Amino acid sequence: MIDSQNSAGRAAVVLLALAAGACTQPPGDTANAADPYERTNRAIHAFNKRLDTNVLKPGSETYVQVVPQPVRDGVLNAANNLQQPLNFVNHVLQGDIEDAASSAFRFGLNTFFGVGGLADPADDAGLYDRPTDFGETLAVWGIDSGPYIELPVFGPSTVRDGVGLVAGFVADPLGWTELRDYSGYFIALEAANALQQRSDYARLIESLLYESADSYNAARIAYLQNRSASLNQGAPAAEDLEDPYAFE
Repeated sequence: MIDSQNSAGRAAVVLLALAAGACTQPPGDTANAADPYERTNRAIHAFNKRLDTNVLKPGSETYVQVVPQPVRDGVLNAANNLQQPLNFVNHVLQGDIEDAASSAFRFGLNTFFGVGGLADPADDAGLYDRPTDFGETLAVWGIDSGPYIELPVFGPSTVRDGVGLVAGFVADPLGWTELRDYSGYFIALEAANALQQRSDYARLIESLLYESADSYNAARIAYLQNRSASLNQGAPAAEDLEDPYAFE
């Protein structure tokens, strides 16, 4: 059975977020987020860069070399499918019923007819992925982005998106069900998907981290530009973002 105390805690977090959203001013431009914590951010950035150099980069290269493409595609599909319940919750909180319904139908179709999400029949049926997150929900509620921060492991963010990240972990519907018993499997799936993503975006990541005169500022500007465009429904391709700190 579901732990009632944990459920109450999750509900309290959601209610506190709703209350905060009701009393905040409209958000500013995410692309212009201040950086008052630069010294701490740079220290965390240095840690993240070492993590990429020593773990993520070699791990992703090994993963794509050892694991066959069909298996990696299945992992990618399954990881995406696990995001759909949380996408549904966020679309509802944002008042976007059409996207909420699409996420719900996508999850149901891929779970029952896609071998637990390993295949993606929903895509073939025209139910395309419509990703969102709690950071975007907070933005829709009018909460300002707050200062720029860099999180250990998770990388560039803002205070609003950092709070949204925590809220996403707490409020994920899959964590409220008996499926939480499979959390180890879910974590392994997400870890494998992270290695795949590191491989897919290798050119961009290595350009920002290793070919820029100031990788911290390059990553910060790229994140804020991309996040601002995404929240305004006009996200550019990640590879098209300008890095003013790149070597000539």
